[in-house]
Amino acid sequence: MIDAVVVGAGPAGGMAARQLAAAGYETAILEKRKVVGEPVQCAEGVSEFGLLSNGLAPHEEWIAQRVAGAKCVAPNGKWFYITRLPGYAIDRAATRVTRLAAHDGGWRIDANGETIDARAVIGADGPASLVARDAGLVRNLEKILAYEYRFRNEDVAARDPEYFLLFLGERYKGGYAWIFPKGDAVNVGAGGPIDAHAATVAFCREHGIDVDRRTQTIAGTIPYRYDLTSLAAPGLAVVGDAAGITNPMNGAGIHPGIFSGRLAGEFAVASLEKENPTAMLEYDRVVRSSPFLDPVLWWMIDRARRWTDRLMNAVVEELEGTDWRALTWKRMLATGVRKPSLVLHAREFYRMIRTLELCDRYGW
Repeated sequence: MIDAVVVGAGPAGGMAARQLAAAGYETAILEKRKVVGEPVQCAEGVSEFGLLSNGLAPHEEWIAQRVAGAKCVAPNGKWFYITRLPGYAIDRAATRVTRLAAHDGGWRIDANGETIDARAVIGADGPASLVARDAGLVRNLEKILAYEYRFRNEDVAARDPEYFLLFLGERYKGGYAWIFPKGDAVNVGAGGPIDAHAATVAFCREHGIDVDRRTQTIAGTIPYRYDLTSLAAPGLAVVGDAAGITNPMNGAGIHPGIFSGRLAGEFAVASLEKENPTAMLEYDRVVRSSPFLDPVLWWMIDRARRWTDRLMNAVVEELEGTDWRALTWKRMLATGVRKPSLVLHAREFYRMIRTLELCDRYGW
């Protein structure tokens, strides 16, 4: 029996394995893809804070471009800064796990026709997590779709060379379209509870982007609302996309993934040191109380799904060209006098400020 198995070698799994290996425990990483990080299933952005706060220093070999932050663009084209925290656009023999079951105080894993016994297991195996399902943790998994094209810079005139652009609209039903610069390339896509392919094609046409000039097509699912009995069991934890730990406002998963992976690795180390598998259960409490799973995020996105283009335009017009922090109480009261219809949404705007606070630091 080896000390630990990490299923999945993405950012979350890599962080978990890093903690275990650094503590001297024999750790196997099982990854179903022959090349780690492929196929890409995200827009590939992460904040500098997200890296540094989890003990990672940026390295030039996996940074495509440094970005200055992100802007939110309303249907009428007006925009405001979502965040001005700097960040990065990044670049990222197969072993497929087919079964997991509790065995002899630990866990037994079937992979590629072989059996591996481990004292601790961390599931970082993506949105359809076999680890979470076979461990009996899943009640319901609600996902959204994302579709993306990659273009050369010269083929996307609407790009901003320094900022990620997020385009809102009632057509996206709480999702959004995006244009993300990435060095010599640009990622353009759309996601949400929609036909993401059709939305991406329509978005490209509206912004004068010729889809026939794309250099790559990327598609995948993103966790939206996962109902798990727990994020952990004795000797086991699920992390990142496998646990549904993504930001429901924007689908961001790299920062939540490396955060949850780091914590799971730390709790697995403690479990192994104490020879007490139940020590892993504390991981569930800590992650659920973190900013990444704050209930206000789901409350806000459920309301935003019902916002009309007219309402989105009215809100963004009040912040045009500024930072969201410019939305002070004094300014909101003045806006209410000029636009009485917005007063009906006062509670939503109050919670929107809290949501933007969370997304500024923890949303990417």
